[in-house]
Amino acid sequence: MRARVIPALLAVVATVGTASARITAAWTYQQMYDKADLVVIAYAVSTKDTAERTTLNDIEPHVPVIGVLSEFKTSLVLKGPRDTGTFQLHHYRFASPHDQLAANSPDLVRLSETHSPFLMFLLKEPDGRYAPLTGQTDPASHSVIELKGAVE
Repeated sequence: MRARVIPALLAVVATVGTASARITAAWTYQQMYDKADLVVIAYAVSTKDTAERTTLNDIEPHVPVIGVLSEFKTSLVLKGPRDTGTFQLHHYRFASPHDQLAANSPDLVRLSETHSPFLMFLLKEPDGRYAPLTGQTDPASHSVIELKGAVE
C-alpha cells in the first residue's frame, strides 16, 4: 500500500508546485445585476478595431491588447433603458493570437460567426459606450457570457 501512496503523493506535490493560476473576484449574478447600468441579452451586429493599443497590467505577464468596438442588437433588456435597441460594447482582443493560448491568459470576449446571444452585465462609460461590469481582464468568464445553444 505504501509503495503506491508515496509515489502518488510525490506526483501531487510536484504538480502543485508547477501549477499557476490567477485569483479573480467571485461575482454572483445578483451582485452584477445590482451594480450594472445595463443588463441585456443581445447579439453582435458588427465589430471593428479601434486605434487603442494597451496592455492588461493586472495580470502577469502583461498582455498586449487591441481596443474593439462592437455593436449589439438587444433581444431583451433586464435592467436599464427599455428602449435600448442597439448599443456599443468597448472591449479588447489579443494583439497576438498566441497570447490566448498562454497559461493564465485572460478570458476576453470572442465574437463567433454563429452570432450567439450574450447575457451582458455592463457599465456605461462617459462617452456613451458600455464596458463589461467586471472589468476588461476576464469579461467572458463573468459579465459578457455567451449563451451557446440559445434560441433567437
